[in-house]
Amino acid sequence: MTRLLASELLKEQILINNDTNCDRIDLEQIFLFILNITRSDFYSKSHYLRLEDYKKLGDMITRRNDGEPLAYILGKKGFWNIDLIINEHVLVPRPETETIMELVLSSYDQQSIKVLDAGTGSGAIALALASERINWLIYALDKSENSIQIAIDNMINLGLHVGFFRSDWLDSIQSSSLDVIVSNPPYIAAGDLRLKADGVSKEPVEALVSDNHGFADLNKIIKDSFRCLVKGGRIFVEHSPEQSDLVEEFYKESNYTAIEVHKDLNGDNRVSSGIKE
Repeated sequence: MTRLLASELLKEQILINNDTNCDRIDLEQIFLFILNITRSDFYSKSHYLRLEDYKKLGDMITRRNDGEPLAYILGKKGFWNIDLIINEHVLVPRPETETIMELVLSSYDQQSIKVLDAGTGSGAIALALASERINWLIYALDKSENSIQIAIDNMINLGLHVGFFRSDWLDSIQSSSLDVIVSNPPYIAAGDLRLKADGVSKEPVEALVSDNHGFADLNKIIKDSFRCLVKGGRIFVEHSPEQSDLVEEFYKESNYTAIEVHKDLNGDNRVSSGIKE
């Protein structure tokens, strides 16, 4: 077998995989992962794949073309300013969720507060907050044992401290015990065509789908959170843009004030917040 420069082999694979799930960006990331080098290194020096790397390359491209998220294939994903271990037991962190990060960090300084990330998954929000605010007491829950273990692995890997525990949403949280609650819960309706999209179709359905046309978990979190927050406490919840009007009603029914809907980087209504007066 003639050995090609990795950069030339990448060009070849881009042509072969034209009009597939595995686009140029994904292919480049796969090559960098296999070679364990940076992008600048890849294009500034000559690199060759080892014979055993060719099979790995083919397997990874096949998995990506079958709709598996690149983060599962590489076993990692960047979120905010941290890199997370990611596998099929958790959702792939998305840039839209960083809207919650921006809102919480801009609302509170370094002074110690108690924060809970409800439905933490990989621990993305909780750990990103912990990396920015060393004086905050940050907790995170999930009902999935697999998710909690991945979140703990990420915490250890990052050298941060978050209190992770299993719970069915806020059922185990004491009344008036938290300053801030953040959550990116399941909010897609069963049967929604978005569940068939590239990447999404391979993610855990229980972390995506909620009953009552996608509103059940949003409703429960918002209503139960009022009991858990101190006076003046806030909740920030992610949802789909088309859900913002009904989510606002949930806040009103739960006696929240200063209710706001916040846009993500795409200009979509992505996060809603309220204050317990």
